[in-house]
Amino acid sequence: MTKEPAPASDDWTLDLIKQTAKDIGDEVICHIETMYPGAIYAAPSTFATSVRNKIINEILCAIRINDASQIVARINVRKKARRDSKAFYRRMRAAGP
Repeated sequence: MTKEPAPASDDWTLDLIKQTAKDIGDEVICHIETMYPGAIYAAPSTFATSVRNKIINEILCAIRINDASQIVARINVRKKARRDSKAFYRRMRAAGP
């Protein structure tokens, strides 16, 4: 089994990370456009840009943490925040106008 060649440099510059995050965001948008075209047509024109930028921002925030306990804590806080947010919007929609 052959090993992949090591990268020329281990320098992960902020610009390289931003480019990688943007590429991931663009790939997610491509997936949404391909697999769920109705979602793109039903959403505002800013939907794709908003989703891509959210992905970029989340990746850039996540890489700033390099301590395992902080990473676990961040994940747990974010899971709870998502649950709370979903529950809030479900209640709001159920209440109606």
